[in-house]
Amino acid sequence: MTIPSLNTSVYAAVQGAAQPGAGLRAVPRRRTLLLGALLLAAAPLAAQGSLDSFVTDALRSSRTQRQERLAAARADAQVDEARGRFLPSATVNARYSNVSGNVVDIGSLINPAFSALNQLMHANNFPTDLNLRLPLKQETTVRLAQPLFQPAIVAAYQISSNLRDAQLAQRDAATRQLAHDLRAAYLASRKARQAVAIYAASMPLADEAVRLADRLVQSGKATPDALYRARASRSELAQRQSDAQRQFTAACEYLNLLAERPLDAPVPDFDDAALGIDSLPVLDAAIAHARGTREERRQLSSATGAARAQRRLALASFLPAISVALDYGIQGNSYRFARDADFTTTRVVMSSTLATGAQDAARAHQAGFEAERLESQGTLVDRQIELQVRTAHEATVVARDAIATADDRVASARRSWELVRRRYEEGMVPQVDLLDVRAQLTAAELNRLITRYDYFTRRVELDRAAAYYPRTVQ
Repeated sequence: MTIPSLNTSVYAAVQGAAQPGAGLRAVPRRRTLLLGALLLAAAPLAAQGSLDSFVTDALRSSRTQRQERLAAARADAQVDEARGRFLPSATVNARYSNVSGNVVDIGSLINPAFSALNQLMHANNFPTDLNLRLPLKQETTVRLAQPLFQPAIVAAYQISSNLRDAQLAQRDAATRQLAHDLRAAYLASRKARQAVAIYAASMPLADEAVRLADRLVQSGKATPDALYRARASRSELAQRQSDAQRQFTAACEYLNLLAERPLDAPVPDFDDAALGIDSLPVLDAAIAHARGTREERRQLSSATGAARAQRRLALASFLPAISVALDYGIQGNSYRFARDADFTTTRVVMSSTLATGAQDAARAHQAGFEAERLESQGTLVDRQIELQVRTAHEATVVARDAIATADDRVASARRSWELVRRRYEEGMVPQVDLLDVRAQLTAAELNRLITRYDYFTRRVELDRAAAYYPRTVQ
């Protein structure tokens, strides 16, 4: 839908009030220039680009998003760690021992026998000084181990994968929420900016009412209380303008805080076409998109998968774990690299737990109950998502339909102001009617502003509920 720019309508209202022959005397040139300066200060020219690009830059520079990305990267590294347990491992083990005292010495048994053989053979064919005390002084081995069948490794990998997916869903949920907060904060700042412009546009009308009351008092056509009422009305308008300026400053500072920008940085002013708010989607399509995209479903599915894998991990203790290991090394009382000093050992190892006091079975039951509990939440999550989308969609429709009513109210208030000010100049209506009509015109402009931005805000909330934005998750 196309909504006329509020700045354009406000400027047209001011120009209409300043036209000669519109009922009151034309606003002096100096006052018109001052009004123009106030309008430019309150509503600068539209910036280049779009709100989508502004939000994308803010998401890219957000420290909160960086923390979420680091958490996702850590979860991914944990998956790599679990995957690495399937691959062979190589280790180097070295030992050097200095033994003394009462230790096993095989040489003390072999040396006498070799000595006897040498005497019988009348030759020194066998050594008689062997030093074979155990353990030998050094042993250096390289071990290559490969798991063949270990259910615990498979279950641990499934757990880490599901936790990684849950962390990624958490990151995307944080991104979507921050994008919504940025868009809502920008709309709040733009609404406050245009409220300042409305009050600035109403100030010349209040000034003219004060000037006309002063002229009527001086000519004896009105009592001094008419001038006092006009001044009081103008003072009230000035006070509201100051409060609107304060709200505008606070909204800009909050937006800059979310966008990781300096708090006093100027906020761009995008046209309505650059807000990234498309036409209202169909309710059924929005519900279907939310169910298929919302991060809550992904988180619940990942949590259920992790609970099932936790159950398999507990049951893995009842199955045998089989692995093979190959050792190659050297041993002896000195370091020698020779064919008679090295050795090779191949081992096939199987281990299985016979009894743990029913602890593993209890852990398996706990994980199974948790998986069933998470599965039962699926329907509830779908209903909650549908309710959020329906509520947001209905609120958006109501806010959109209220815009036409607000436009009619502004048109009627402006026409009433034109008629009353002409009759007041001719002395046909009391001053209180003029002030009341001026206040009604300002209130109508503010109501249209609030109505338009209520629609924009509701539309942004619908984008968040239906997971339409951001279109590409950072």
